[in-house]
Amino acid sequence: MPGTCSTPYPKRLQSLLLSLALLAGSFGVGTRGSGGATRSADVALNGEIVDLACYITQGSLGEMHRPCALKCARMGQPVGLLSADGKVYLLVADHVDTAPYEKARGLAGEAVTIRGEVAEKGGLRVVTVHAARKK
Repeated sequence: MPGTCSTPYPKRLQSLLLSLALLAGSFGVGTRGSGGATRSADVALNGEIVDLACYITQGSLGEMHRPCALKCARMGQPVGLLSADGKVYLLVADHVDTAPYEKARGLAGEAVTIRGEVAEKGGLRVVTVHAARKK
């Protein structure tokens, strides 16, 4: 009818486009955050919590280094996750709930599973920690 508002796409095409958008979202397709950082939906990463000061400068990690890693974490040194695939992620606190990040700091030198949002910018990988548990 002339003068009535109608959609430019047939109902079938609208359904297909909506389905594709929902499907893409279910795969955790990365998005661009502010400042151009690439972000993802929550992921689970396995690895070891390392104090970055000792790991980067000396390669220190593992059970023998655990007491030092805990001391460095308590002193405020940055901590990261050395993932099972060899990638290193800087761990950061969520602005809303810092408790999971604090728990992760207390697991320095331990094998863990970290759940959180991964972002990368300028070659730096970061995980905003939403959950941490010892393996």
